[in-house]
Amino acid sequence: MKREQLGPRSRWIARLLFAAMLMLALRAHAVPEIGEPAPPLKGTLLSGEAFDLAQMRGKVVLVNFYSSYCKYCAYEIGNVETIYEKYRSAGLEVIELSVDDLADRERVQRMLNIYGLPGAMADELRESGFERRCPTPTAFLIDRKGILRHKQWGAKTAPYFKEVVVPLLNER
Repeated sequence: MKREQLGPRSRWIARLLFAAMLMLALRAHAVPEIGEPAPPLKGTLLSGEAFDLAQMRGKVVLVNFYSSYCKYCAYEIGNVETIYEKYRSAGLEVIELSVDDLADRERVQRMLNIYGLPGAMADELRESGFERRCPTPTAFLIDRKGILRHKQWGAKTAPYFKEVVVPLLNER
């Protein structure tokens, strides 16, 4: 049916339906909010080990979206490695999620192996309540109770970890 054949009421209903569908689509891909339970995140690490964020309750989890081509990601990865090595035994877990193309899987795996960090390809996740693509680097910090406590866009420095991550590790 052509637009000219629709009456004013039909056009109004069509606009209303379009707006409702747009709102649902935006909500389905919304960025998780601080203070809310962490969204679902399930997949397989590049090592072949399955992971489920919900099963990591009791630990502080850094979910970090990055790209192997991002200069800010390259700057921060050493900081992530250092904090992970230092606080893993205190309950810190890291999941590096690469937004690179699947064709770059080997490059991503090589990079994560160099730094000893667990990670997966964002496009291979089985389930994710996080945005599929985030500006890189973007980090989501989840506390021991499974609540999103902090979001950080941009490279994380040593002071970030000292001021934000360590206090969460000290909470029981």
